[in-house]
Amino acid sequence: MSDDGRVGASLGRRRLVLGWLLAVGGTAGLTALLLPFHRGAGPTFEAMLFLALAVGCALVGGLGPALGASVLGVLSLNFWFTEPVHTLDVASGLSVLTLVTYALVSAGVSSVVVSASQRQAQATAARAEADALAGLNRTLLAGEHDVAGMLDVVRRTFRAEAAELRPEGRPLGPGEVAADASRHTVLVLRGADPDPAGRRVLAAFATHLGVLVQREELARQTAAARELEAGNRTRTALLAAVSHDLRTPLAGLIAALGTLRRHDRSLAEPERAELLEAAETSAARLNRMVADLLDMSRLQAGAVDPLLTTVGAGEVVAAALSEVDDAARVRVSPDLPTVRCDVGLLRRVLVNVVGNAVRHTGGPVEVTGTSSGTRATLRIVDHGPGVATEDREAMFEPFRRADDSAPDGVGLGLAVARGLTEAQGGTLRAEETPGGGLTMLVELAGA
Repeated sequence: MSDDGRVGASLGRRRLVLGWLLAVGGTAGLTALLLPFHRGAGPTFEAMLFLALAVGCALVGGLGPALGASVLGVLSLNFWFTEPVHTLDVASGLSVLTLVTYALVSAGVSSVVVSASQRQAQATAARAEADALAGLNRTLLAGEHDVAGMLDVVRRTFRAEAAELRPEGRPLGPGEVAADASRHTVLVLRGADPDPAGRRVLAAFATHLGVLVQREELARQTAAARELEAGNRTRTALLAAVSHDLRTPLAGLIAALGTLRRHDRSLAEPERAELLEAAETSAARLNRMVADLLDMSRLQAGAVDPLLTTVGAGEVVAAALSEVDDAARVRVSPDLPTVRCDVGLLRRVLVNVVGNAVRHTGGPVEVTGTSSGTRATLRIVDHGPGVATEDREAMFEPFRRADDSAPDGVGLGLAVARGLTEAQGGTLRAEETPGGGLTMLVELAGA
């Protein structure tokens, strides 16, 4: 496809020139070769050799050089090998019959050879076209390439300098050919000159590219619609969280501080301490909720840029437990692996995951870890009620809580934890604890 399309015309000219050179030079050379062996008999044997030369010219240069070789052969046979020699007269009727027969047979065989060669070239071109179209169909069905990849396939197929999609109506430059890709787009090929079969293949590529452009546009529109829908859901849930969940600890904080301000002197020390503890608890809950909301907004905006370092996981776990309520119930394995992470982000992940485990189980929570090859895994194990298999992925959706009546948060803890883990090149998933409960697995790069 590429050879015929790009250099088909120049290749035909070269073959034509070679055919004429073979006709002229071959006739002269064959004459010089046969003269020393000619003994005055009729030119029958010589005619067979000149016929072979004409057939060779037909194969190399086509019908024109073949007919030229036939004419030159007749003249050479007549002048050099037919009595009287060195003239164009013919003394014998048999010689006349030989020359006429040679001329007719030479022209006929050359015509047949050229016709067969043309049919073979057409069959080869048709096969190449069919192969190209079949490959294109396979590519279309398999979805192997996007628009940029398909343009590169077009360029390589036609051995062109460049292939690109342009808006319809722009003028073509020198050495450019075009095919309609869609109603407003054309496929432009620069540095190639396809033959008619190649142009049909180019049109098929253009149609396929039009389909790919429409498919990618639909995909972009679908993604935009989904993003808009997700944003609407997030805004709706955020509004609900602000109107209810955030107001609960805020109201408790305001009530405790208001009581302290108005009745500070009349309150006994135990009552004052209880109000301060309630204010501190409400403030901590409010701080966690706001932190989760801010983290989720950063994740959705793609604004998380982790700074990865190598650190012992035990150090990060210890720092995270300082922010977890009732951390005394958490048992940490002394041989946690070394991980490559963003320390601040991993701390936020562990605060949310460990805190979630502590809130939803009355028993101890265990933090263990293992390393295998280039990966390290932290396991946060609880023996609480667990979560059904079909509900585990839903736990990581924003604003999803296991118990909607619980006032502990806005349902972002696990969603934020997974997002921050993935931002560090890791994964966060849940599996059942043997004997009952839930195990959260935080997998990161090892040291």
